[in-house]
Amino acid sequence: MGEVDLWVDIDGPDDGDMVVLLAGADTPGFRWSRAIVDRLIVDGYRVVRFDHRDCGRSTRFGPSDAYLLDDLAADIVGLLDELGVGAAHLVGRSMGGMVAQVLALDHPRRVRSLSLFGTTPGVGDERLPGPDEDFIEKMTSRLFEGPPRKVEDQVAWIVQLAKLMNGTLYPIDVDAETALAVAEVETGWAAETGHGVAAFSSKSRLDRLVEIAAPTLIVHGSADVVLPIEHGQALAEGIPGAVYIEVDGLGHEVPDGLIAEMWPVLQHHLRSSTDWAG
Repeated sequence: MGEVDLWVDIDGPDDGDMVVLLAGADTPGFRWSRAIVDRLIVDGYRVVRFDHRDCGRSTRFGPSDAYLLDDLAADIVGLLDELGVGAAHLVGRSMGGMVAQVLALDHPRRVRSLSLFGTTPGVGDERLPGPDEDFIEKMTSRLFEGPPRKVEDQVAWIVQLAKLMNGTLYPIDVDAETALAVAEVETGWAAETGHGVAAFSSKSRLDRLVEIAAPTLIVHGSADVVLPIEHGQALAEGIPGAVYIEVDGLGHEVPDGLIAEMWPVLQHHLRSSTDWAG
C-alpha cells in the first residue's frame, strides 16, 4: 500500500463477503481472537486481520514521521484495492473503531457495515469526558517508570495494562493474556507507537456522525476507564439508525465471553447489512 507494507492474515472461503477486523492502538491484529474469527468463518465470511502501520509486523515509523487516522484509513482502502474487494464489513475496537468511522465518512462505498466496540467519535473532544482519574494516575506512573527491557518484564507490562482496562463483568484470563503478550513481544512489540498521537491529532468526528449512512452497531461498556460510556452514547445519538448496546460492567476490552454473548446480535447485524452499499 504505497510506502506501507501491512502484515495481513486472511481466513475463510474465497467467495465469502469480507469482514475486516480493526485492532486498537499499539496492538497487533491477532488481538482479535479466534472466538470471533472462527464464528465468522462458519457463517461463510472471509476474515481479514492485520497489523496497522507502525505496529507489529507492518512498516514502522520514526518519532518524526507523523500520520493521522486518515492515513490509517487510507491503508485499509489500499488493502481492499490490493485484494480486489469493493466493500467490506468493518469491525473495530477502540482506535480501530475510530478508523472505521473515518472510512464510513470519507470512503462510504467501501463500507458495508460498521460494528464499533469501545470507541469514540473524538479523542480529546472537550464535549466528552476524559479517562477515569485513577486510570490516568496509574498510566502516568507507568510512563515515569518507562518500558521494561527484559522480555519477561515486557510480557508482565502488557498483562498489567490489560488488567487496568478490564471491567468487572468478565474476569480476566491471565493465562490467555500472558500468551497474547508473549506473542506481541515476539512479533515486534513497542511500548508506544504513533497511534496515540494520530488519534489525538485527528479531527473529532462528533459533528459529522450524521453523515454516516452505513448500518452501525455500537457496543460500549459502563466500566470503560479509557473511553467512558458517554463516548458510546455520543456515537449512538449521532449516527442515524445506529443500534446501541450498553454492557454493564464491561471495561475497555473485547473478551471472548463478550463475543459469545453478542454473537447473535453481531450475526444478525452482518447478515442484514450484506446487501447494503453506500
